[in-house]
Amino acid sequence: MPAEHRPLYTFGKLLFTFIFRIVFRTTITGRDRVPSDGGLMVLCNHISYADPPMVGVAVPRPVDFLAMVELFRNPFLARIVRAAGAFPVDRSRVDGGAAREVIRRLRAGRCVIIFPEAGIRQGEQSVLGGNPVFKPGAGAMALLGHVPVLPMILRGTRKPYDWRNWFRRETMCVTLGYPFSLWNPKDMPYEEQRNRARDTLREQLLKTVELN
Repeated sequence: MPAEHRPLYTFGKLLFTFIFRIVFRTTITGRDRVPSDGGLMVLCNHISYADPPMVGVAVPRPVDFLAMVELFRNPFLARIVRAAGAFPVDRSRVDGGAAREVIRRLRAGRCVIIFPEAGIRQGEQSVLGGNPVFKPGAGAMALLGHVPVLPMILRGTRKPYDWRNWFRRETMCVTLGYPFSLWNPKDMPYEEQRNRARDTLREQLLKTVELN
């Protein structure tokens, strides 16, 4: 379904905008750096289940995102999640079908969110901890999608987990970095291209942490 014809997505964005901007206080920096059209990969750290709707609120254009395959095993829930712009990924293996769907959507001019840590990560081996471990698929999808990559950093999105914070107007923060494109020499072996792309994604996301 085209992003502009997703009423559930529109409703969800309005709902979470109210929650994140009125119930909580969310500061969003760098929205003017988001390309207004064309394929775009949004590369984001992942610290809570609130991250996908937070990205949807922060990015001023419709976004698609990968969601864990477990959400699609219930037919009713699957319809809701798909209507919101999500598609499944099996995190227990290398999911070639999900990767091909990401690339297809990127080439079709869509904006797709990627969490390269492949799950919620905190502590030292996370983006905010300074030593993240990225799955190699993110670099491959960025290369084959042939689109700009926009790094994004989320902070404080675990605060909604504590019910008391819903009455304190706690602050959460979003920082959008600077779009960049990947480039590799044509004669470089593909495996080396993929590893180099993964390292570039990692470097650019860590640089975005420093913008705060």
